[in-house]
Amino acid sequence: MDSPRIRILVTAFAAVPGSSPHGAALLAMTAAVRGELDLVTIKTEALSHVEKIGDARMFRVPVGDAGPLEQRIMFDRAIARQLEAERYDVVHVRGPFEGLAAAARKAALGFQLVYEVATFPDEALGAEVETRWAEAHARCVEQADLILVPTEAARRALSDLERPERIVVLHPGVDVGSFDWKPPPRTSTPRLLYLGSFSADRDLGTLLGAIKRVSQTREVRALLAGETDASRRERLRTMVHSFELEDIVEVRGEPHPRALPKIIAGADLCIAPASEGPRFESLGDLPQPLLEYLACHRPVIAAGVPGVSEVMRDEHEGLLYPPGDEGALADAILQLLRDTQLRDRTVDAGYRRVRELFSSGARRRRIAEIYERLVPGSQGVDPWEESFENEHTGSSALAESLSDLMNGPGTGEHLVPGDTGKATGRHGSIDDVDGGLRTDRHGSEGHGSDLHEPEGHGSDLHAIDTGMLGPLETQPGTTLAPSMPAKIDTDPGALVAEATRPGDTNPGTAAT
Repeated sequence: MDSPRIRILVTAFAAVPGSSPHGAALLAMTAAVRGELDLVTIKTEALSHVEKIGDARMFRVPVGDAGPLEQRIMFDRAIARQLEAERYDVVHVRGPFEGLAAAARKAALGFQLVYEVATFPDEALGAEVETRWAEAHARCVEQADLILVPTEAARRALSDLERPERIVVLHPGVDVGSFDWKPPPRTSTPRLLYLGSFSADRDLGTLLGAIKRVSQTREVRALLAGETDASRRERLRTMVHSFELEDIVEVRGEPHPRALPKIIAGADLCIAPASEGPRFESLGDLPQPLLEYLACHRPVIAAGVPGVSEVMRDEHEGLLYPPGDEGALADAILQLLRDTQLRDRTVDAGYRRVRELFSSGARRRRIAEIYERLVPGSQGVDPWEESFENEHTGSSALAESLSDLMNGPGTGEHLVPGDTGKATGRHGSIDDVDGGLRTDRHGSEGHGSDLHEPEGHGSDLHAIDTGMLGPLETQPGTTLAPSMPAKIDTDPGALVAEATRPGDTNPGTAAT
């Protein structure tokens, strides 16, 4: 007999889909884990408040233009209220701040806590943020049933402080097929690419210094892109001006996820810098999008921090330079640009390594193993039995009307567009109560919701208040109430199709 599906809440302080690694991680979970998943992420203007991705429900929390700490407080408050609104077997957090809300409620609510070390403080935000992050990180490490880290270097660092059996390595993964592009069109001027955040730990000052040195020897162009924060982009443009590189270096924001493979494929050389700060040295993080560069057959230069050595070996899959050494980085750039044999050899080796060890398929298999270990029997089911709707073998049914197509087979629900009533069926009811929604995934009446209607969006879309993420019915076969979005209205071209297909998903790239 198949075991019941476990209920899982997954959190990430990021916009999903998007170019950050959080997008890849959450989409991989929807494909890998057998369970009822609720995902809580950040709302942007281009993304809807509520969305279905596969069988998972995505709730997006609007945090506005507040400062970093204020945004975190709003997001963490929403996580806390959602935990109190619905029952979960596992809570999987990808950051320590929201992990505090989960840790404080773990004993009372009876769920297991998975802490994935995937969010780090920006050194530029000051000592207070770093101190609060360190305190929250320590609390999550103490309370978690499992701690997931991206590299063996990170596991070794934590093993000195905690019981090693609770620490599991979960490498990032890349959809190699999506990034497997042809060589870029040859241009007279070599093009250098950096993709990622513009946070202090990415050491972009060293990169600009290296580009300055290279430009004195030969002509190059450089694109630095991937930062969502406008103020950080302006600060980097100021740095570019101070290095007198305005005619060489272009600073751009976050590209659409669908464009990432094309952007990487258009580069002659890709660079993954990192500082000697705690994130990469003592915590063992991996400076992404290193894997995407390699999957796209690009020559790569990376900072020689501990996590990188698990992916790249110097002069095998790419070139490494000492963090902070702009002279060594400049020499590596010039070496790869002039040595065709070295460039071709490292490109081929890097592609093979990422395909064999760091594919998105490998990450999905690892996630399933981790959840089977956490909840024995939860993942070990026969897909031949579970992957089909209950029906008579060999029979098929044709819809008799458009309303049948809208309502789904066998639900018994009827909802006329524009109707202000409620839709009822075997999954319960969706009631419009004081502008909010009152139903859980299975149709039983849930807690009152703080969902409210945002200005300028019309009466058929309800925003998620940062004080509460209301339970919401989105089971397959049920129709959406008038108070819910009538369609998945993400940014045009967003990876909805890729997110719902059974194959590899786009992993995203830029680090937070």
